[in-house]
Amino acid sequence: MATTRRDTPGNPASQTPPARNELTARELVDLLHRRTVDELIVVEEEPGRYLLQARISWRAGRSTVMGTRGPRTYRNLNTLVTHLKTLDIGSTLVRLELRT
Repeated sequence: MATTRRDTPGNPASQTPPARNELTARELVDLLHRRTVDELIVVEEEPGRYLLQARISWRAGRSTVMGTRGPRTYRNLNTLVTHLKTLDIGSTLVRLELRT
């Protein structure tokens, strides 16, 4: 018999962040092929850690690309560039936002 997790203060399930615009990698690929991605933004979250966000034509704000354990982060820009090349992003604008 399966047990259910209760929403208790010690349970991480109760500490989930509020909903925001999120995309899976598969959804991003689908949107890129449909040409609905206006812009890809590479954000330096902290020194040496980058995440990928997308501006979708029919969605307000930015959408963060998610991995299995939260936002998909990259420790190396070369790895991120290689990943973007495999996605066949075409002429989609890619912007880099660095921390100051």
